[in-house]
Order: sequence, then structure tokens, then C-alpha cells
Amino acid sequence: METSRLYFLSVPVFIAMSMLSGCGSGSGQPTNISYRQIGICKGFESASGPVTSKPDEGYAFFKIETVDNTKSNKAFAFDPKLLYVDQTTPQQRAKQLWEWDRHFASTDSRIPKNLGISLAPEKMIPAGGKLDVNSFVVIPLGVNNPSGGPEANKLAFDLLHDSGNSENTASGQIRVSEGIVFTKTNAADTKWTVAENCKELTFK
Repeated sequence: METSRLYFLSVPVFIAMSMLSGCGSGSGQPTNISYRQIGICKGFESASGPVTSKPDEGYAFFKIETVDNTKSNKAFAFDPKLLYVDQTTPQQRAKQLWEWDRHFASTDSRIPKNLGISLAPEKMIPAGGKLDVNSFVVIPLGVNNPSGGPEANKLAFDLLHDSGNSENTASGQIRVSEGIVFTKTNAADTKWTVAENCKELTFK
């Protein structure tokens, strides 16, 4: 099981951490989160019984590789619970925000315990810092193409980050991933299927 490593690239990091709280918005250069999609599955056996997704859902696993804050002049509070996949349809998007279909990372402790993985931890990353995470987020989400995307690519999911801003902008779009750039490292032509047993997935 891999553990997180935090690199400090500037001396006054503790001063930065005490003075700065949160995201890189307005910090000049965005924070970069590098990740890759591992796979999708329906469930697994645990010591307390089977753990299964809803009939039209599956568990999507993503490995967070690094959180690079080296180009930002503000500390970044990395909280994996704010990561999500947006499956809002155009019809839902035209309505109020609370009707949007956003699927956030699970905190179910049975997942790491039974699959032998570590969930990505919360970390404060100082300005100029970089975190090697090498841990996972798991997001229960729809696998029947509810967003109406291309059939050939319907199981390829992109991560977003909740900026904490619940207001729509003038353009009608909620501000998401503010101050963050995501880099997905899977090959563009990767094809995905849904495994019945999560223990069939390769976590590396």
C-alpha cells in the first residue's frame, strides 16, 4: 500500500500554511491535480456481507497521482471529498443547481478495508509545494450513460472539484474547479467495461 509524500519547496511553508487557507483561486497559476481512471465495478464481498452499488450505478475508481501546487503563491487545502463526476443532463442543467446530478467521492470505510487500497487523504499543501498522493477516490455513479455522451466513450469519466460557490454565473454555469487544472493520464483511446467484482480491478 502506497503512502503520501509531501514535498516542501519553500522555506517559510509553515507561515504560509498558517496565513493561507484553501484554494488557489486568484493565485496566478492554478494547482494541478494529476489522476487516472482505474476501473468501474458493481460490488464486492466484505466481512459484514456483500457491498453492492445501485442497479443502474457502479463504483468508479480513480488514482490521484499528484497535487502540484508549485506554481501557486497560495496554500491549497486538498480535500478529496470535494472531488466529483458531473452527470447532469442538459435538461437538468437548465434547472436549479440542487437538481444537478453530481456524484461525490465516497467515504465508505469498507472499500479500502476490503480492497486493500488507501483512500486519498486530506492535506494542506503550501505554496510551492507538491504532494505525491498515490491513493484513491471512489465515486458511485451512473453507468447507463445518463448524461447522453458518445456511446463509445460513455464510461470514461472526468473529475471536477467543488469550488464552494453555489451561485450560477451570468452565463448560467456554476463555477467549478476554480483555481485547479486536472490532468487525466489515461491514454485517450482507453476503453472501459463494468466488472461485477471490484476485486478484479488492478489497483496500481
